[in-house]
Amino acid sequence: MSASSEHRPDEDELGPVDFLAIEFPGARITAPGFEHLLSLVSQGTIRILDLEFITKDSAGSARMADVRELGGSDGIDLGAWAGASSGLLDDADVREIAAAIQPGAAAAVIVYENRWILGLADAWRRDGARLIADGGISAGDLMAALDATESS
Repeated sequence: MSASSEHRPDEDELGPVDFLAIEFPGARITAPGFEHLLSLVSQGTIRILDLEFITKDSAGSARMADVRELGGSDGIDLGAWAGASSGLLDDADVREIAAAIQPGAAAAVIVYENRWILGLADAWRRDGARLIADGGISAGDLMAALDATESS
């Protein structure tokens, strides 16, 4: 496909939305993953809808942390993510993530839109097809299915 005929999604189109929760033991936030995340955003592969940080102290008390509180370790500047909040994460989500992380750790919760699919879906739509469903498969379900396949 030539660059001139390639579809560029506009801001009104919405791709499938997923989330990740990543634990950082010792609350040591490192730069390489966030640099790669920023690269995916710059390439238009994904759009960040929400990025929240949760910390848990050594006593087990968890709280939402401002992105500016966590920068500095490993020379990382998390300022690019300040204000990335859509309101999609609610208190129940925060409690669930907080329960999963170890005391003394921090977690990043990233809600992102998969923008790469929009051009593909548009190509099919132009030929009369329509998207009738989308969704994710949890890592646990995927591992269980793979394990079941291997044991049979």
